[in-house]
Amino acid sequence: MPNRGSVTALIVAGGLGTRMNAGVPKQFLPLKGKPVVQWSLECFEQTPGVDKIVLVLPHDWVDEGRDKLISFDPEKPFAIVAGGNTRQESVAAGIEVVKDEDGWLIIHDGARPGITPELVSQSLESARKLGNAVCAIPSTDTLVRAADGAVVENLDRSQIFRVQTPQIFRLSKMRMALENASRKGIVATDDAGLIRELGEKIFLVDGSELNSKVTRPEDLNLLEALL
Repeated sequence: MPNRGSVTALIVAGGLGTRMNAGVPKQFLPLKGKPVVQWSLECFEQTPGVDKIVLVLPHDWVDEGRDKLISFDPEKPFAIVAGGNTRQESVAAGIEVVKDEDGWLIIHDGARPGITPELVSQSLESARKLGNAVCAIPSTDTLVRAADGAVVENLDRSQIFRVQTPQIFRLSKMRMALENASRKGIVATDDAGLIRELGEKIFLVDGSELNSKVTRPEDLNLLEALL
């Protein structure tokens, strides 16, 4: 049956987060006493439907990452792998250690520590019904298109969404999408974009404002207050 198969959570934290100007990758910055990325790891450890967890770290930070995550002691199978130079390469590196022929793959950005087991479970249930699921938030702001600093036109915000992670796909589809992108030289801004290149329809499901991405120091300060 298409809904069966193991579920792997792939946490991608292979970037260096240079906009934080912190001296260490942002995924290792402290957030309420533990590294930013550990919040995501603990979420997937606590989510009943997840069978295994794979964490992708920058190549030069794998050993130090193990040390910084020493307090994370999961009962589920857990692996840390070195990422590549791009997000696509990092996702491919994470998938390489997943030996399942097929199953479900939950890809999550390690810089989104506000993820919850409830959001993961709801998204996974939707993916099983629809074939995939990508968390997104509808835009509530007025949106305009501008040129040279001046407004050209207003955009219909009812058709605009802010895409988040987790993004959930069949493992076999993600492998096909990565192979297709490599063959054609395609670079996408997120994993759903690679799936779309296969001609697949992508289904949006409810994300969360709490599930925001840590990009700048003020983002970390806000999450300190919210979590």
